[in-house]
Amino acid sequence: MVSENMDQFMKEVEAQADAQIADEKKGEKVYKIVMVDDIKSISSSMKRELTFVARKEEKIRLSIVDIQDSEFAYEYLQKNKPDLLISDIKMPYLSGDKLVEAVKKLYPDLPVIVVTGFATKENIVSVYKSDKNSIILSKPWEPERFISAVNQMLGTNFRWND
Repeated sequence: MVSENMDQFMKEVEAQADAQIADEKKGEKVYKIVMVDDIKSISSSMKRELTFVARKEEKIRLSIVDIQDSEFAYEYLQKNKPDLLISDIKMPYLSGDKLVEAVKKLYPDLPVIVVTGFATKENIVSVYKSDKNSIILSKPWEPERFISAVNQMLGTNFRWND
């Protein structure tokens, strides 16, 4: 069942990649972002905020892959390197800090933003052990802070208020 789900997911992502290639031919820069959060409404909210700010920019487009299962996300990330990983910490099966640790072995320079509703000292230390350069945001996050973190990690200049 998992491999069937992965095959279907990969087909959907490949279709998205074909659209990205067309956009890149038009001179647009496409940033690939993978979001991992077991709660769909959380990642949907982050995706909406990023889409909102990206629409204001010329020549920049975001391709956002939204995954609710951290193990599934790891399988996907083994085959696809994004420009940015945004992950929750507390998830079933494979926690966000363990996901970050595993992905950083594949892509040591990959920028990471961790979003958590449990910003305890223990969680923060576990993330920093996985990636000292990651940014940790608490839930609920402020949109301006979230966009600022994305800008810092991607080198973009998205603006929340304009």
